[in-house]
This record gives sequence, C-alpha cells and structure tokens, in this order.
Amino acid sequence: MLKQYTAKYKRTVRILSIDGGGVRGLIPTFLLHEIYRRMELRCASWGRRKIPRIHEVFDLVAGTSTGGLIALGLCAPEQQFNRGAESSQKRDSASSAARVSHPGHPAHPAVTIERIIEIYTRYGAEVFPRWKFNRLRAVLQAFGEKYDAEPYERVLRILFGELRVSEALTNLLITSYDTERRTPFFFKRRPAHYQRYDDRDFLMRDAARAASAAPTFFEPAYIRPVDGHSREFYCLIDGAIFASNPAMSAYIEARKMYPWARRFIIVSLGTGKRTRRFTYREMRNWGYIDWVSPIKGVPLTAMTTEGVAEAVNYQLTRLPGVEYYRFNAPLYGASEAMDDASDENIDALQGVARRIIEENANLLDNAIGALL
Repeated sequence: MLKQYTAKYKRTVRILSIDGGGVRGLIPTFLLHEIYRRMELRCASWGRRKIPRIHEVFDLVAGTSTGGLIALGLCAPEQQFNRGAESSQKRDSASSAARVSHPGHPAHPAVTIERIIEIYTRYGAEVFPRWKFNRLRAVLQAFGEKYDAEPYERVLRILFGELRVSEALTNLLITSYDTERRTPFFFKRRPAHYQRYDDRDFLMRDAARAASAAPTFFEPAYIRPVDGHSREFYCLIDGAIFASNPAMSAYIEARKMYPWARRFIIVSLGTGKRTRRFTYREMRNWGYIDWVSPIKGVPLTAMTTEGVAEAVNYQLTRLPGVEYYRFNAPLYGASEAMDDASDENIDALQGVARRIIEENANLLDNAIGALL
C-alpha cells in the first residue's frame, strides 16, 4: 500500500517513446542497446552493484507501430515466457485480476534488447519477403495488402506466447486506431492507483499486431479483450496514422497517472528521417494516384507521418517541466521503405544508428545522467 501511495505522488516521471517505421525499428533498438551500455558504465563508475533494467528506469514506455513491438518486448516478464501452448481458457478471471493489481514480476524481461535486434535481422526477411518482381508487387499494393500477415503473427507468437498487456513489467502505452469507432485506441498497462474498472486487457501479441497493421501492408487486426469483461471485437490498424511519434500521447498519459509530478524526462527514439524531396515541378500535375503511389513512396502518408513527428518535437521542447531528449537522423545511405529487410539495408540502418550515437554522444550522456 505504501508503494502505491509513493508511486502516485512521485515528482519525477521518466518516459521512453519509440516511433513507428517498420524494419527501420532496428535504429531505435541499436540506440537502446547503446543507452543501456552507457548506463552500465555510469553505474559501475558510481560503484553500484545493481544496474537497473530498461523497464526499471522508465515509469512509462510508449510505442507506435514497430515501436510498439519493441516496447512490448522490453516489458514482457520472464516468468511467463514460452507459454505459447497454454490456452487462455485455462485462466480464471480471479487470478488475472490478482496479476494486474499485484504483478510481482521478476527483475528481468523475457525479451532482451539483443533478442529484439535478432528479431529484425533474422526474421525481417520472413515478415517482408523480397520478390524478384518487387516493383510489380508495389503496383499490386494499390489493390490489396502487400504481405501475408501470417509470418508476422508467427513471430509475435514466438515472442509473446499468451502474455497479456497487464503483465508488463512497467506501464505501457501502445497506439492503434479503431476503424469502426473512428477513434484512436490505446493498449495500456497502468499503475495500481490509476486502474479503471473498464480497462480492457489484451494479449501482447494482439497488441503488437494491431499497433503495426499498416494499411496496404497488412490487413487490419481483428481482436478482442481477454479479461472476460467483453466479447466485443475491435478492428484496429497502425497507430502511426495519428501518432507516428507517440511521445506527446505518452506525456499526456503520464500527467494523468502521476498528477503530482513536476518533472517529466522524455527519451524519444526515431526510426530515421526520410530524405527524398518533392519539388514543385514534380508535384504540380499530380493526381490522387500520384499522392498514394507506393512506387513514389506513398508521399501523402510519408509527409503526414513526418509532419506529425516534427510537430510533437516542437511542442515537447517548449513545454514547462519537460526535458525532451530526441534522437533521430536522416536516412542517408539507407532505404526509406519500412519493408526493406535486405541484408544491405539492415547494414545501412545499423550505420544510421551508429551515426546518431556518434553525433549525439553528449546528449546521450546528459539523458542518462537525468534518468539515473
């Protein structure tokens, strides 16, 4: 009880926010690996025996699209891992409620940062298979989904089994969009003092699938809660359509969870900035097909997501009480496509991550100093 009271009235809240971007999620994953490495070095220099895990550092972890997958992976509890064969029907609602109120999770997540990196490098080509007629596939994308979702769902089942969002090691905010109700949808794991009677619980793999159901790439996710309170299904698509950078949504959620907080430290990780320019000469005669053409990189979607991300950056750097650390860089040398999982592009994305680390060494150290 004392722990819940202390959490409610805490004055400093630490937030991790991860953008969407498909296979480009490899960039923030490498950044997280570097952040944790520097945290280990900092703690060792201070003589600390216990080095906190990512989920122990942050009070809230938020993710959009591929960032949602990373966020869920970082917070999946070890003791529940590899339960894929277990049927959810074997759980009774009483034990589920007990887990939500009193998680009692171990200090280690089931999915390490290294494991998430492996998911991108090992399974990326399986989720986004290359095709000898890849340009033709881009044309066909205008008439249906580009990829079969089954390989991706298989990877999610391997990662999360029967884990629930409520079992996460720290508070979560995963974005999606409800197409039937025409409203943003958030998968949430919240602290005990802020839980609501109408909170819905979902399987982690369903949350990851819904968060990254990018239109024209995968069919929408059609899922329902597993908390026993509702049999209603939800039709959900990628949250990047309204929150490509979920940092502002995370800030608002943190303000509600911790109303007494006066200091918000936000570490925001991007998936690379697109560098392709569209000139007036090129665009002046465009019609609808040009604006949504996969061959052109779906300019309307690209501009919308980039604009939303930059607007969030502008807003958070000017809010009082917010310390906003943003890490991102242009995708020079790497593909802007969210589905290019070729070996060459995987290497190029790692190069972008290394460049961000090298160019922001001092900012990284400042962020780690604030977090610890």
